[in-house]
Amino acid sequence: MTGRALRWMVSGFLVVAGLTGLVVLLAGQGLDRAEKWTSLVGAFVSAGLGLAGLTLGRLTHRQSTSAGGVSRTGAATATGPGSIAISGSRGGSGAVVEDTGDANAEDGGYAVSGEDSSA
Repeated sequence: MTGRALRWMVSGFLVVAGLTGLVVLLAGQGLDRAEKWTSLVGAFVSAGLGLAGLTLGRLTHRQSTSAGGVSRTGAATATGPGSIAISGSRGGSGAVVEDTGDANAEDGGYAVSGEDSSA
């Protein structure tokens, strides 16, 4: 048995033991007091989960300015049927592209000024 499997088994046992103890405690309290205990525990669990969710959201939030971008790319022009010209970044790889030259596509050609990360 690996260490990871042993940890999961011990964790599962502790959760089951805790829940069993809670049920035994509440059963001996009577219905009115058990309802008060349940409300109190539920409030603390809810607050803890809410705080954990906010913390996780804050840690995983990406700032749009830190993702990189494209600035000062050259002009891209397409002439002729089927020609494609792209200026800027395509694919969102997060790389920063600056000071690229012009791109010209003619007669069904394909030209990119900047970065093309779609491949």
